Amino acid sequence: STQSTGENMKASLEYLWLGVFLSFIMSVLPFIFRAHNADKQSGFSKQAVLLSVDELLGESLELQLIHFIGFVLTMSLSICFITLFVVAERAYSQRYLYAKYFNALTTMRRAKQHGLPHFRLRSIQNIKAWLSLRSVLRRVGPLRSVGIIITSSFLIMLTILTVVCIQFFSKGTNSMNMYFTWAAMAWSMCLGMYLLRLFTLGNDIQERFDSQSLLITEQINIYFFMQQSPQKKEQLVHANQVLQLSSKLLKEIDNRENNNFVLSPLVSQFLRVFLLSAFSGLASEFLGFKLKLWKMIK
Repeated sequence: STQSTGENMKASLEYLWLGVFLSFIMSVLPFIFRAHNADKQSGFSKQAVLLSVDELLGESLELQLIHFIGFVLTMSLSICFITLFVVAERAYSQRYLYAKYFNALTTMRRAKQHGLPHFRLRSIQNIKAWLSLRSVLRRVGPLRSVGIIITSSFLIMLTILTVVCIQFFSKGTNSMNMYFTWAAMAWSMCLGMYLLRLFTLGNDIQERFDSQSLLITEQINIYFFMQQSPQKKEQLVHANQVLQLSSKLLKEIDNRENNNFVLSPLVSQFLRVFLLSAFSGLASEFLGFKLKLWKMIK
């Protein structure tokens, strides 16, 4: 029921259209850079854009054809690359719904709200079914391939930003007159937007599957139920013992899986602070006053 509900999720096209828009920006970035350098005095302005268009139209047909082919190739390759992030975001969104609905199974109000079956962990059969369902849902979907996509993209983004920082410190503000710097910063921002979304989803999934507080709550409920039904004390004692063992086992398994780079809460928090600090510095340079966006994220 939980898995079928998650599979019926409607595919969101927001990040797909965002990828198309970002791919278009990457494709026209050479023309923007050309317009920015067309007039050194006025910089990027309407006059500079018109001057750049006049220069482009005044070139030979062969050069115009090369520019058009470059635009089409950049657009196509960018869409293909960003499609990987769209697929990863879709897989993580589906896993988030699995985790959300699984977390609601043992709560009557949330289970009724989402149209899910509700059961308490007061018997060994229910605990066994709950553990089996948790194990299945945590491993559903293309985990390995999505993890490779996210890890590789994160390392690529860090490499690009490292090169940009080295270039900026060695050449100063003159590095902004190089197209490589523009392209590197654009790709870093593009990768950062999708990675921030994926790491946030991964952190939310990890929190939803964290069952320690739920198991403790069920143990407390069992003690309360013992007072109401003394005739079922032996059955409830066995169930409580199984819950205690399950809590220790899941704690050990979760600690091992938290070392996963993709779902690590530490990496997620580092990425939030790192990206928002970078955006704050960039915005501060343009706006003229300091912004500290990373303080808005807990």
